[in-house]
Amino acid sequence: MKFRKRWSGRILIYSAVATLCFAANHLFLDKTNLRAITPLSVNRTVELLTPTSTPPAQISTRAFSASCRPYSVIDNRSFFEREPPQVHLPRLASKSYRYHLLKTLRSFRLVAVACAYNVEKEIPKFRSYVERIIHVFHSSSRILIFESDSTDDTLATLRKWSSAQIYTGGRLEPTVPARSERIAYCRNILLEKARMLEPDYLLTLDLDIFAAKLSAFLTNFDYETEDWSVMTGNVVRDYYDIWALRTLSDLNLNYDVWERVQVLMRAPSNYCGQSVIDQVVGIHQKHIPISRGLLEVRSAFSGAALYKMNSTKNCWYSGANATSEHVPFHLCIREKNGARIFINPKFRICLRHP
Repeated sequence: MKFRKRWSGRILIYSAVATLCFAANHLFLDKTNLRAITPLSVNRTVELLTPTSTPPAQISTRAFSASCRPYSVIDNRSFFEREPPQVHLPRLASKSYRYHLLKTLRSFRLVAVACAYNVEKEIPKFRSYVERIIHVFHSSSRILIFESDSTDDTLATLRKWSSAQIYTGGRLEPTVPARSERIAYCRNILLEKARMLEPDYLLTLDLDIFAAKLSAFLTNFDYETEDWSVMTGNVVRDYYDIWALRTLSDLNLNYDVWERVQVLMRAPSNYCGQSVIDQVVGIHQKHIPISRGLLEVRSAFSGAALYKMNSTKNCWYSGANATSEHVPFHLCIREKNGARIFINPKFRICLRHP
């Protein structure tokens, strides 16, 4: 959510915090204490309100010492350019099916879900986009939103939305300080609520950035529905959500990029922060053209994901160890339910925040 603003602000904060932490560590502590991520024990059931948590390690774009060295990679292609050719991709739906698509979707129930935090000003636009989508499906389709920790009028504004079901967790931050775990908690609440409605499809959205034309959403049904389980979004500009991404190929981008950044910035590697971020994260944040076609992955999100509901059975989100909550959820649905997850370049999200 708010990726570009969030990370630019976060990097400035990380710079100051990490510099102070390094100075103290250099003078008084053993260098192994720079590791701030520790294994967490998290109950994935939605009933638990206060899982234990530890804040993620701080990332600084500054050098940990004056002797840092720039980091570079030989292959500067993005993940979708590196991925080997894929076979057995979903077949195109018949022309007849696509011609009658709107009539067909009327018989399916969709539940759209989103987490809300300080998004008062974004709600009207989000509502206009998601209602266009929900109205294409059966009249029993629903919009579910879970709010927590807002300091603006998000909750009051949401309660004016008569066609949406609104839930609130109140103040979660004191008991669930890790942001990734709060988001996972929210998504699990919504997942449980959605399952009770027994929909055919689940649409998971980031409320603060989602803006997609109905025509872009409907491209997910250009393909035989029996051949895919999840369709995730693309972005009109550069693809941004590298944190939630895991490629199908083991030799490509099948790791946590921010964990990799931290490792490379620590001794003995001691690479300079900004060059590490540019080479580990930045090189993958490129525009994915529509002509690229579907790309199968182990995990992806990018602000929107459409699930066949039966593919989510017995799986939950987890934000433990400061990992993107989408990764363990997607790995679970692949392992337990044989789910196939794709980035659909035509399912383009117009980020509302530059």
